[in-house]
Amino acid sequence: MDKEAVIERLKTELGLPNFKGRLEEKEYTEEEYQKIKNDLNNYFENYVRNIEN
Repeated sequence: MDKEAVIERLKTELGLPNFKGRLEEKEYTEEEYQKIKNDLNNYFENYVRNIEN
């Protein structure tokens, strides 16, 4: 999938309608997509949610 498809899928799956990620212009595999998604989830859990508590 291309960069735009990855961003749209992240918006949907993570519930982030205003997400504007900066990704390289290339074709992404499902593995690469899952890594990006997991990295975003980990960032949220470690840095954002940690501050909220």
